[in-house]
Amino acid sequence: MKKYMKDSVDPNETIITKTPLDRLDYRGDLGPVVERLAEAYGIGTPAEYSVIERGYEDCNVIVRTSRGKYVAKMFAKYRSKAVIDRYRVIMEKVVQAGVNHPRLQETSGGETVFAYGPEGGISMVLMDFVEGRSFQEMDRVPNEEERKAVLEQATKVNAIDHHPSYLSDSWAIPNIGESYQKVKKFIGPDDLKLVDRVLDRYGEIPIDELPHCFVHGDFTKGNVLKGNDGKIYILDFSVSNWYPRIQELSVIAANLFHEEGDGASLRDRVEYIMNVYGASNPLALVEKRYLYDYALAGVVMEFFGAHQEKFLNGNDTEETEYWMRLGREGLRRELV
Repeated sequence: MKKYMKDSVDPNETIITKTPLDRLDYRGDLGPVVERLAEAYGIGTPAEYSVIERGYEDCNVIVRTSRGKYVAKMFAKYRSKAVIDRYRVIMEKVVQAGVNHPRLQETSGGETVFAYGPEGGISMVLMDFVEGRSFQEMDRVPNEEERKAVLEQATKVNAIDHHPSYLSDSWAIPNIGESYQKVKKFIGPDDLKLVDRVLDRYGEIPIDELPHCFVHGDFTKGNVLKGNDGKIYILDFSVSNWYPRIQELSVIAANLFHEEGDGASLRDRVEYIMNVYGASNPLALVEKRYLYDYALAGVVMEFFGAHQEKFLNGNDTEETEYWMRLGREGLRRELV
């Protein structure tokens, strides 16, 4: 079985790169955990496993057994039982709604969530592995056919009749003011001028007047996968919330449909989304008026999120630099 080893760390370094395993209430070889989950879910004998390095939440592990390939989402140690149960309910409703999402596995006792350890040290869910690649892995934006398929999936997500308890997400656009206070001292003066302009525009949005619904909240290149079967799959609903509907559309415009270089402007992407998504989901006038400003705030939150990870959480990684570059270039392209 393939073992996962942490990168060596120089104790004299100021910044320490954190690994997904650091998020678990567990130390040592992950092999026994994988073997126990395989037994609990009845998926056969594990042949190998590997930890997915991307992302800042939880610890996702690919497991290959004699019966197939799976992904175990092992919840971070700070996830309470209530939060884990919240995630379980959301997953079940997403699958029931017909959203393209990996099929969830159940234990022999009919449970979706399995806890490893005498005190439930690691709680996890197991799902099928979808053969394919995310748009982040492919390093490209969706083409016209794929964009329409993405917005069809967003339509299904936003139609889910579920109002979960609120879960704080430091990258979410509604937290823009709080994030600003945390990271403004790390932002250069030229970038800060652009950030302040966006904050002024966001402050004019009548949030309470915007239609709200169930929102995935993280329709990014890393969470949208093109399967080998040609379908678009939506991954990771861990930060789903009840938000303004344009929250979903703003993240799609700011990230998933953003092409570095000479791609369409943010305003063009917003117009496209309003036309295609709005064809089957008519947008209110207030949504049309403020979607661009909300999407600009989404670009700022990419910038803020990268600063939080780099300067406050010590995650000075290639992924963090990607988000930093995406936010900075997005702001300069729209406002300079």
